[in-house]
Amino acid sequence: MTTSPPRQARAVERREQLLDAAARVFAQRGYADAQMDEIAAAADTSKGGLYFHFPTKEALVAAVIGRAGDILRRRVSRAMNAAGSDPVARADAALATLIETLSAHRSLARVLAGETLGGSAATRERVAEIEDEFVELIALELRSALDSGRLSQLDAPLDPNLTARAWVGMVQTTLSAWAAGRVTTPIDRIYPELRRLLLRSAGVPLESIQHIRTAKE
Repeated sequence: MTTSPPRQARAVERREQLLDAAARVFAQRGYADAQMDEIAAAADTSKGGLYFHFPTKEALVAAVIGRAGDILRRRVSRAMNAAGSDPVARADAALATLIETLSAHRSLARVLAGETLGGSAATRERVAEIEDEFVELIALELRSALDSGRLSQLDAPLDPNLTARAWVGMVQTTLSAWAAGRVTTPIDRIYPELRRLLLRSAGVPLESIQHIRTAKE
């Protein structure tokens, strides 16, 4: 017997509701202190209903992180494609979209920041894999920009991998502090400031930074 499309749609919607509730509770309580019955209550379901979808808390947080990674991949891919072929604009679009997406999902930002994950080594590894994926994505654009002469104001040789890791780390740290309330700068002002620091650090000419800013804003 096959599941009908309406039933499948309801199951997907219910799973999303469970993941939303779990993300909120993990962000508020941390992985170690979050309880499955608390998450079930936040999702307005029974504990048995929650366990039907996710048999363990580890499976649940893995699903929360996996969904966050999927959301980021889709949105970043669209933004980079819209930015065209210029590698600097593509890298800029990727970072701007990371902030835009995670600022709209504050609980996911806190979960991905790692500060709520407690002692779950497997969970931290999943977060690190997502971070590494985006570091490589930015590094690829930096290599292309370097090869095409777009980084014309370097005062020392540039390591694309190290620079990309520094960029992603700066975005991640700043966004984590914002999500935790330690940064009070409005979210719409955070990336314009970071953009100036990041692009200048890679030797992007000032006029190019201004052009990117104007085009995006």
